[in-house]
Amino acid sequence: MPAKASGKIKTSIIRQTQKNGDIYILERQTIYDPEKKYNKVLSTKLISKIPKGSEIPVPTRPKRTKSSNSDKKTEIVSAKRNHVGMMDIIDHIGTVSGIDDAIYSSTDLGTAQKIISLARYLLATNGQPLPGIQTWQYNHPLPYEDGITEDVYHNLFVSIGLDESLQQNFFKHRCELLQAGDALAYDSSTISTYSTNQNEARYGFNKAHDDLKTIKLLTLYSIENRQPIAFTKQPGNLPDVTSVTNAIKQLSALGVNTTEIVTDNGYYSEQNFSELLQAGFDFITLGKTSVKWIRPEIDKQREALDDFRSLCPYDQTTHGVSVMLMHDFEKIRKYTNHKNGAEKGTVETFSKRIYLNIFFDQSRQTADKAAFDADLYELKTLIEKGTPLSELSDAAQTKVKKYFIVKKWGSKITVVPNNKAISEANKYHGYFVLVSNKEKYPFECLRKYRKRETIESFFEAEKQHADGTRTRVWYTDTLRGRMFVQFVSLCYYEYFSEEIRRLKNSLGNKTGDEAHDKKTVIDDELSLKSWLCNTPLYLQLQWFDTVENVDVSVKLKRRRWTSEITARDALYLEKLGVILS
Repeated sequence: MPAKASGKIKTSIIRQTQKNGDIYILERQTIYDPEKKYNKVLSTKLISKIPKGSEIPVPTRPKRTKSSNSDKKTEIVSAKRNHVGMMDIIDHIGTVSGIDDAIYSSTDLGTAQKIISLARYLLATNGQPLPGIQTWQYNHPLPYEDGITEDVYHNLFVSIGLDESLQQNFFKHRCELLQAGDALAYDSSTISTYSTNQNEARYGFNKAHDDLKTIKLLTLYSIENRQPIAFTKQPGNLPDVTSVTNAIKQLSALGVNTTEIVTDNGYYSEQNFSELLQAGFDFITLGKTSVKWIRPEIDKQREALDDFRSLCPYDQTTHGVSVMLMHDFEKIRKYTNHKNGAEKGTVETFSKRIYLNIFFDQSRQTADKAAFDADLYELKTLIEKGTPLSELSDAAQTKVKKYFIVKKWGSKITVVPNNKAISEANKYHGYFVLVSNKEKYPFECLRKYRKRETIESFFEAEKQHADGTRTRVWYTDTLRGRMFVQFVSLCYYEYFSEEIRRLKNSLGNKTGDEAHDKKTVIDDELSLKSWLCNTPLYLQLQWFDTVENVDVSVKLKRRRWTSEITARDALYLEKLGVILS
């Protein structure tokens, strides 16, 4: 008679040979099932193994349990996600351009980091208002890591506005970019404001034509490398012509003693020519065709300007000739000369050779007349609204006296046009004159002057890409600090713009290198060039803002990964020299 089942769990050790030759040593628990009449396996546990070719058992690690897996999920200590693609490009711009180094060497570390952070925000967001930085900075890495609030950047603007050394040191670093023979454009723009606290906000010529008070921004800009060099501001009612003397002094203080200054006709005056000549600067200035010693020369050259031989080789709508003159200038003696008895303050005359480069542009004739009419209409409107003549600039007052007859009956003001004077002025539309003490070849002079026109795109960039259309602050010193941060942002923008322009010119061109000149490589470059030509700088940066970096830290290790990019994007970054974080 068979023995009765004890009902106890039995534990046994068994060996199980695997396909690879290893022998697993298993601990198995069984219990006898009297109904089915066989041993039922309750559990099997791997306790060790004997590798193939060995006789010594090797312990194995315990099997992970569900509880241990759930504990693993709680091991994450910290994790963060940042948008790194765009910020890596901007960081690269700041480094290779020398802008960041110039800021760091001009002030203390904390102030420098705040300036650079705000400038990068303006560039990255296409000039969005500054309050937006408070949330934007959470997933966009910036040099100033303690966080920027409205109080932080307001106090920063006040500090910068009162720290003239910081600003001038930065401008000096910018001047070091200039090379021998570089020319500087000098021009102004106006910033409209509703503020009644800005002492420099006054009624004057307003380029936005919005009938608001303005503050004038004056900027020096390198024509050759298309980089802003320095800026200053002045009340909106002061004429441009009065600012040249201070610009000469500022350049001398910054170590720039010999360069060519290029300006438009707002800066034309013989006093300015005298100052530039005495300081040793060459100049190209758009002259006024109404000047008494220039107008007769235009009349003399009308026939020559009709000659086919005077046609511009790179612009067939323009004719030009050059006339050399010896012209007398006046200067005020700064010191007493004991040898000849000349007293300090005496007005002296000196002669210098001047080149009048005279041009005629048929297409410009219509545009000049339209601009002239618009200017006169704006002046007429101001006078009729009751603006005192004394509040207008000297140039505006001269135009009012020359082209209008102002009549008053009590409180009513009537402005009557002087048609004879206006008709005489219309005869010279389409003609323009570049006055220079150096450039005797008309079309080389014209080439340099037209390069000056890139400063207009700089002012447009300031207003569109650096939130420069309004002052947005209450007081003068605060505005100066805000303008400085905007100026740094524009230095970033202009350098980036120039790099992209050079990149577009280089793409798709064979170099003689067999590896580079393969059809696949050239096609890839042409594809990138097409994208660059059809994508503004701001949208290029936004395109790379989708590249994210995720950083996860656990107790024992850290993992970081960056989102993938396309082959075209990789080529773009490679050409710029950018390495993603």
